[in-house]
Amino acid sequence: MKTGIKFKPCNVGTAEAHNRRDRAYCEAVARKFGQTYFWDEHRHLNVTWRSPSYTKPLQELLEDLKVLVKQKTGRAMQCKDVEYTDRKTGKKRKRSGSSAIREGCPPIKPDTRIEDFDLFVKWLADKGISVISIDLHHDEGHADPLTDDLLPNHHAHIIVDWMNHDTGKSVKLDANDCKEMQTALAESLGMERGTPKEDSGIEGLSAIEYKERKARENTQRLTAENAVLESRNEQLELQAMTAEKSIEELEQQRKEKKKALDEESGSALMSGVANLFGKGKYAEIEKENARLTAENKDMQFAVAKMEAQVAKIPMMVQRQVRQTIEEKTEEHLTEIRELNASHSRELSSLEVKLRQLSTRYRELESNNRHIIDNLKREKDTLLAQMEAMLRLLGEKLEKAVRALIQFARVLAYKTFTREHKEAIVSWLALDRDDPKSNAHFVKVFARPFLTDKEFDKGSKELDRLTSSFPAVMEDLEQPQRRGMRR
Repeated sequence: MKTGIKFKPCNVGTAEAHNRRDRAYCEAVARKFGQTYFWDEHRHLNVTWRSPSYTKPLQELLEDLKVLVKQKTGRAMQCKDVEYTDRKTGKKRKRSGSSAIREGCPPIKPDTRIEDFDLFVKWLADKGISVISIDLHHDEGHADPLTDDLLPNHHAHIIVDWMNHDTGKSVKLDANDCKEMQTALAESLGMERGTPKEDSGIEGLSAIEYKERKARENTQRLTAENAVLESRNEQLELQAMTAEKSIEELEQQRKEKKKALDEESGSALMSGVANLFGKGKYAEIEKENARLTAENKDMQFAVAKMEAQVAKIPMMVQRQVRQTIEEKTEEHLTEIRELNASHSRELSSLEVKLRQLSTRYRELESNNRHIIDNLKREKDTLLAQMEAMLRLLGEKLEKAVRALIQFARVLAYKTFTREHKEAIVSWLALDRDDPKSNAHFVKVFARPFLTDKEFDKGSKELDRLTSSFPAVMEDLEQPQRRGMRR
């Protein structure tokens, strides 16, 4: 397991509230994101340590450091970034403000202890950096979309004093110091050092940037894998069509041979008598007929084998998508909107194509069983693709669609239950200015899984919810003000 650290300016206004899991802070997180990423049942595993040299809150400590800087340098601490124009190049540049208190957030193991940081704390002290506090968090993470179990994000928050109290200036670390810092942290925690930027070519990413990059990579990989499977599907279908055509030709040849035999011999009895008197053409025709029958059986077996391979393709696509979903981190709003934009045209095309296939299926059901079977397979493939795309687009959309399907199918439900509303409103709330647009996505995905009567029931109830969306939102937010989910 790898680890690494990058110190950034500490948000002294919320850092302590986050580490203490203050009730007001957790409720604010739940209101902002629609849910919380804190798991109460694992909170007892968190560990905190505070240096006895720093007893004041971070906000007061920052004010003391500002006074120290003023006394030592005669200048006020410049905390904000300053933009300026380079006189030589004329380009706009940014001079970072002073960061007296900084924070790093390295990954840790589930059994990491505060004492494991002793070597790293000593290394920082040798560089003139004092550790203010260390907090180990084991109660953060997101739910597995398949099992709803916690996928934990084990990490630590290390808050440090980055000031030289003798000079009133920030501690300076060069590139070699930063490399040594990563090695010292890994050795201190007994973990593997992360790959250096010079070797990987990857700049350090924030949590949001990392999720966006992983989402793009997963989408590209799924697109490529889907293209390969579709190509294989087309090849198998072409082979199946060729085999069916060959069977028809063989059957036609057999019928023609049989007809010629009947015409020449008159009847099976007379043909047998003629054969006894040395007429050999009948025997040759019977031999040819047996050969054609054997070839017909072989071709039918080959077609059945190809059809079995074609039937496995939706399962392969679903398995690949499910595996990708298990590896994905918690979906966020930016990813959902990007995926919605990139797949909206494809969804419309699939919806039109599915309606066309359904119409063709009903028209041809009583005429040709082979065509019906092909339409069924194509329809199942489309449903599997829509199911995979539904899970890829995010947990909230998937829950909303499943809630609408459940409501529409169960006759006992006359209106949405609270669970139905919570699942659907969680998705609609992503775009409060236009909830009808997100409601349309729910209808599009639910339609293929419902009958006309069921879809009409669910669609009308969803329209009623959308028309009174603000009131429904206010009603559902009442429990959140009384505390976090348990």
